[in-house]
Amino acid sequence: MNLQQLTYLVALDTYRQFGLAAEKSCVSQPALSVQVQKLEEELGVLLFDRTQRGAEPTAVGTKVIAQARLVLREAQLLRELVQEEKGDVVGELRLGVIPTLAPYLVPRFLVALTTAYPALRIRIEELRSEDIMQQLKEHRLDVGLLVTPLDDRQLQELPLLDEPFLVLASETHELAAKATVRPADLQLPGLWLMQRGHCFRNQVMNLCEAASPSGAVTYESGSIETLKELVRRQQGYTVVPELAMLDEVDHNPCIKRFEAPAPVREVSLVVHHGFVRTTLLAALRDMILASVPARLHAGKAGQKVRWR
Repeated sequence: MNLQQLTYLVALDTYRQFGLAAEKSCVSQPALSVQVQKLEEELGVLLFDRTQRGAEPTAVGTKVIAQARLVLREAQLLRELVQEEKGDVVGELRLGVIPTLAPYLVPRFLVALTTAYPALRIRIEELRSEDIMQQLKEHRLDVGLLVTPLDDRQLQELPLLDEPFLVLASETHELAAKATVRPADLQLPGLWLMQRGHCFRNQVMNLCEAASPSGAVTYESGSIETLKELVRRQQGYTVVPELAMLDEVDHNPCIKRFEAPAPVREVSLVVHHGFVRTTLLAALRDMILASVPARLHAGKAGQKVRWR
């Protein structure tokens, strides 16, 4: 058994076709097939069921593949750890970000990250919180950027921001006349919500004390931008995180802050407890903090709203 065989094994699981797995691995299909077969013979089990449609992992194959991914990742981390100790940040950074945060935060620090580490391959994917947590545990992601606390002993949280919740109301809604709002005001008719499954929706519902707001409408796009446009062009109101309104918050009279202590969502960098690239993680944290107003940094006044 060797790392190359494990690499082919993982590629076949990823693409589920021998030809495509070989192409992505830059090797001939017979060579990949032979190495997978040799690994099966050495282990004495069938790892894949071969069909006309491709290859499907067997029950034991699924377990072996999961361990193979872990072994390959740990081997890569060894290389990257040594290079980092030498002062070279290279390799790959796989970052998962929740959709309600990605468009407002990632563009703020990404240029600084790529400029500081030109040899670092960065792959960013928008995923829901539960998917990010699972992929961190499976070592499919290196770092997550999501809302905490998670209360998961396998994951380590590095708080970044305490991002206030804001209300965006249409000019005709009664909330537009208020100087500030209270959580109880979210019982008023006309609240637009995100679809189920988003942690931000859960937080808004927790802010409403888990009651169903009168007249609430769920829009199934999962997009904060869509909710903002619904308010602006239709009627009603919605709750948004401050980063989504950062360019308008100081001069748009339809944006309302909550009374103190203002509700906030805690945004953190999250890694598996086995993550070893601490220099890169600290640099990423500093770049993110430098990209947003200091008032949003973690530790400022506010009442954290949980999503779990």
